[in-house]
Amino acid sequence: MTVKNVNIPLPALVAELVGTFVLATVALTIGQPLLVGLVLIVLVFGLGSISGGHFNPAVTFGLWSVKKVEAVKMGFYWVSQFIGGIFALFVSQLFKGEQTNISLASFSSFDPKIVGAELIGMAIFTFVIISVIQRKSSEGVQAAAIGLALMTGLYVGGGLLNLAIQNVSTGTKEAPRVTKVEGVIINPAIALASTEKDSQAALQQQLMGGEAKAEKKTPASRFTLETTVGPLAGAALGANLYMALAGINPFAKKKTVTTKVTTTVKKSSKKGKK
Repeated sequence: MTVKNVNIPLPALVAELVGTFVLATVALTIGQPLLVGLVLIVLVFGLGSISGGHFNPAVTFGLWSVKKVEAVKMGFYWVSQFIGGIFALFVSQLFKGEQTNISLASFSSFDPKIVGAELIGMAIFTFVIISVIQRKSSEGVQAAAIGLALMTGLYVGGGLLNLAIQNVSTGTKEAPRVTKVEGVIINPAIALASTEKDSQAALQQQLMGGEAKAEKKTPASRFTLETTVGPLAGAALGANLYMALAGINPFAKKKTVTTKVTTTVKKSSKKGKK
């Protein structure tokens, strides 16, 4: 498939959908950063040669920000990745025996601490991705580095959120926003499939010493401004930071063959006149 002179192979879109589905399923059912990172190593090694192994809208955005991916291609990748995340949500709910539904009630939520943790974790992740791509490392090295980078980003961002939760004042009537989430996600497609924890009810139970009444309602998805703005900004920051430190300008115009020949001829003519 070709859109605006950009080749977008169907197998690449399928690979992004399948890879995101598998990664999201592991994140939803197990959730341990170490295991999520190991699964990403397998996915990048197995599917990286087909689609590039993004499996994350923020990764695709970061690559676009340094001219590694065309804007049109990024849009198609995003569709595949979000579909993969939604499939993971529905399959996990099906196996739990729950209704297959989703709530975007918390989409407008914006806690600076959550955004900051998502941004830092994603920046670390994308910095490593760009470094291994730019150095043209072997497939095995790329897969291992990218998987370990994801694990590192999840641990760093999650650790920062844990610090924020530990310093929450128990005297407040309403539980702060940071207590309603568990760790960072640094992947908007997985955030769409993830849900918040019922921390407010748990806090009330702890303070009152009684049992909070369970309300039957659809848990809010973690697809919020926090898990979109943070990862996207972090991806662009990490990618461009590596380029800056490496002294590479992704926006510099590449010389065409005609330009190179013309430059060479001009230099030769100048030498002849001397």
